[in-house]
Amino acid sequence: MVRNDGNAPDYVVGADGRITFTPAGRAFYTAYFGYAGIDLRRIRTRAEFERAGRAAFPFLFAFMREHLRKGPQTLETRALLAIVEDDAAGLARIDRQLATRKRLTLIRAAPAAPPARR
Repeated sequence: MVRNDGNAPDYVVGADGRITFTPAGRAFYTAYFGYAGIDLRRIRTRAEFERAGRAAFPFLFAFMREHLRKGPQTLETRALLAIVEDDAAGLARIDRQLATRKRLTLIRAAPAAPPARR
């Protein structure tokens, strides 16, 4: 799993193949790999990182569940949590709420009607 939120990368691979984590990457992967019992400080190359990612993958949903529960409970976060928890009914309910919010946003953003002619 490689995170990329569109800002900075989580790590850089040098010409010698060694991997250096950014502060954001270090924080994220320390938590994610740590959840699977993997010490990020022992990962020195991209190949080791990829092996760690494969080893941590079975723990991904449990990690995501815990991570999502700790954060702000927006509709989007609750939708992701419903997916992770395989809650189809909850996801359908949240999807309807998101659709309603989108319609209300469109109504609020619509230009005012021109004045009626007499």
